[in-house]
Amino acid sequence: MRRHGRLFGALAASMALVVAAACGSDSGTDATSGGGSALTITAPEDGASVEVPFMLEWDSDEELGPPESGKDHVHVFVDGKSNDYTVVGGNEFELKDLPPGEHTIEVTLQHADHSPVGPEASITVMVGEGGGGSSGDSSEDDGGGGYGY
Repeated sequence: MRRHGRLFGALAASMALVVAAACGSDSGTDATSGGGSALTITAPEDGASVEVPFMLEWDSDEELGPPESGKDHVHVFVDGKSNDYTVVGGNEFELKDLPPGEHTIEVTLQHADHSPVGPEASITVMVGEGGGGSSGDSSEDDGGGGYGY
């Protein structure tokens, strides 16, 4: 009897973890978290062909602002380089200097202390040959890593 009790307890614990994991993760382009927060990239469309520079736009259920305001903000990063992000306190950001080719652009909703709120969104774009290149004006560099974002 004791053996069945342990088996049942282990099964119940495993099921609880599965349910918790399913409720807490969503990697689509429109994600929500337990608090009802949502983040959706609205432009450009997923799969779009773009020329740099171009505007990335998103909607969020949270009021956004710079981290020092205490409000949530967004981290923007490219091609999975989540440690090489740009902090954006609004609903749009200009991407520049992306080399030609396919790129995945991701945004994540963050608290003022940079801890994740939960929602994230991503799109893939094809950057054309016609644009790009650095203007040589480093005063407009937003601190991104080599891509000018």
